[in-house]
Amino acid sequence: MSALIAHYSKEFTIPADGYTLSEITSLAESKSSRHQIITELRKLCANLQPTGGLKNLPLYDWKSIFSTNYDDLVEKVYKARKLRLRVYDSNFSFTASGEPTPDCELFKIHGTIEKDVSDGQTSQIILTEADYERTEEYREYLYDRLKGDLAGADLIIIGQSLADQDMKDIVNRAAALNAKLLSPSRIYLLMYTADEDRASLFEKRGLTVAFGGIDQFFAALAPTVRHPTKARIVSADPLDKATGLAPVTTDVQHASALPTDISAMFNGRPASYSDIEAGFTFQRKVATEITDYFGQDHSLCALLLGASGVGKTTAARQVLERLRSSGNHCWEHNGDHTLSHVHWNTVATHLKAEGIVGALLIDDAHRHLQELNDLVDKLVQNDNAHLKLMIVSNRNQWFPRIKTPNLFRFGKSFSLSKMGPEEIERLLILLDSSSEVRGLVEDQFSGFNKQERRRRLTVRCEADMFVCMKNIFANDTFDDIVLKEYADLRPEFRDVYRYVAAMETAGVRVHRQLVVRILGIPAGHIDATLNNLTEIVSEYSIDERKGIYGWRCRHPVISGIITKYKFQDLEKVIKLFDDVIDNISPTYDVEIRSLRELCNVDTGIARIPDKNTQNRLLRKMMSNAPGERVPRHRLLRNLIEQGHFEKAETEIRLFNKDFGSDGPVHRYKIKLMIERATRAPDLLEEDRVAILEQAYGLAVSGVARFANNKNILRTFAELGIEYYKRTGRHSYYNEAIGCLQAAEDRLGDPEISMIIARFNRRIAGHLVPEIEEDESSVVLE
Repeated sequence: MSALIAHYSKEFTIPADGYTLSEITSLAESKSSRHQIITELRKLCANLQPTGGLKNLPLYDWKSIFSTNYDDLVEKVYKARKLRLRVYDSNFSFTASGEPTPDCELFKIHGTIEKDVSDGQTSQIILTEADYERTEEYREYLYDRLKGDLAGADLIIIGQSLADQDMKDIVNRAAALNAKLLSPSRIYLLMYTADEDRASLFEKRGLTVAFGGIDQFFAALAPTVRHPTKARIVSADPLDKATGLAPVTTDVQHASALPTDISAMFNGRPASYSDIEAGFTFQRKVATEITDYFGQDHSLCALLLGASGVGKTTAARQVLERLRSSGNHCWEHNGDHTLSHVHWNTVATHLKAEGIVGALLIDDAHRHLQELNDLVDKLVQNDNAHLKLMIVSNRNQWFPRIKTPNLFRFGKSFSLSKMGPEEIERLLILLDSSSEVRGLVEDQFSGFNKQERRRRLTVRCEADMFVCMKNIFANDTFDDIVLKEYADLRPEFRDVYRYVAAMETAGVRVHRQLVVRILGIPAGHIDATLNNLTEIVSEYSIDERKGIYGWRCRHPVISGIITKYKFQDLEKVIKLFDDVIDNISPTYDVEIRSLRELCNVDTGIARIPDKNTQNRLLRKMMSNAPGERVPRHRLLRNLIEQGHFEKAETEIRLFNKDFGSDGPVHRYKIKLMIERATRAPDLLEEDRVAILEQAYGLAVSGVARFANNKNILRTFAELGIEYYKRTGRHSYYNEAIGCLQAAEDRLGDPEISMIIARFNRRIAGHLVPEIEEDESSVVLE
């Protein structure tokens, strides 16, 4: 620090006496420019190389690393060890990454030497007084993350001197955060400059102080280095070819041997692999069809679609269990984590080399569509059908999104809805043959003979599968069953139940710390809360290393019922969204994904009819995570629909400055011009036509750049309709339909055929309104 101050003092002829680094750089900036003071900083950091003990930093499983240094030495030592380090250097870093799970995360509190606003970057080196003020929110998020990481981990703070005011501020902040935890961590201070008197002051507060350098520190740690954690394991398990998959993947072979839990299945959970292995489920017809399909040599993808509650996950797991029983390797991706197409391609390459077959289940696949597209394309490119993909999604979430054409060319779609006669018969046989299942049946149902059971099941199976199954065992309506259960809880547990249910219904990835933040539950009450909500709200591990544990209700149908009755008032819904957004910590991927899902057209903030309120919430999301594109897309759509064309143009310019153009924003550029030509007041007809002709240029360039984006093609056709209305000429429309037909042949997406049919009806004079698809949660190009 003193060397930096001395350098700026000399270069800008400013007396160094008494000035801090932020003060002297502020004075230097006022005398010259931002670019100049950053250039001087980079000169000092140029050609720095890691030496000594620092090279051993990646040999340990750090929960995370926080640094006030600008240099890239930590990045270099991780790269040298061929380990993945994810770096956060500004608010724009707060976005869910499509990259493989990192070995460690580095939070650079003061930014990074490679990026600064003076270069036109979104990241800012925190150097001057004004920088500290402008980036206060970013640093607050990092300290929130530090508080979360202190749970279950010790903190080592390494610095130059206890006399350094910045160092004292960091230590005091960490100690204050630690004091608020139920189980406080141990905090160690390692200072290069010995200062026994100041050390005694910190030790009185419960901190441990030692003196020494980085080399001494890692020399002392050397005997404890855990080399196996960073080395490849040689085994017959294909998953060991990509070790980053192990923490985020369920091995079906292992899961099949775990204890069964039939009561959890009855209460709404999908059947576990052990439940299926134990014979506690009846075979779904579609599971047999998919298994037979995978038996074909060149089959690659099976897509299972259906509404929530029809048993898609259980059916998909039945497929994998049958494949496993036939000697194949089978896995299920943990949907709370990013799907790594790089790692799974590595596994697929190994399977092909060994001449063996594996299968991967990807549930809620619409949440991972970009990564799934990349994986499918890579498998097709390598002519590799040795990794079968079992893809599961809700129909309404799947169709609007943009898929790779290879999903249609090398895959087959299957549908699951109500139970058929064969499945009803299998369920009756299961009820008769399994004492465990039969024990759950109430007297009202078990007293009927087989024929009467079949008749009642046939009637009840018109409903969703889970609702049907629950109703088999009771006379009351399903809503009443759920609401009576809710009423029996104590008020404080009702709050937890309804908030978890409502957040889950809105698409939020609910986890323990988010619930604690929103409801203010004392840390010591968590165990009691979960115990009192046994079989109603359960906890599961998302990332034990980071201390993230998910909370979920038994079934989406139940969550929806609780939300319908307990958040029926619009003001309550708005407050819920406000609470969630205000309490989101964007340093966690799981919470960034929640922001994306809140933009979902079916379950998120679109439930609020007032677009001004939606826009306020979207702007809060953008402030919390400016690196996220989805809220920006949604805001753009709203502004155009509201006729706020100038505001929309401003948002487009800001988006292009921050990210460059992408498919959705290019589409909105075209849409904006169509809406201006149609709705802007006081324009001559010739001006409206001129605007549409300008939009045509954008549409042609968009189709050339994003040829597989059906939403741009749809907007091109919409432009053709408007142009025809005003000029009587079909040229734009015919060109757009030609592009749609080419995409129909190229992609094989059945929705494109429906789009063409709807537009043809409109141009014929039927004026069937085109259905707008929301791209707020659609995969980004």
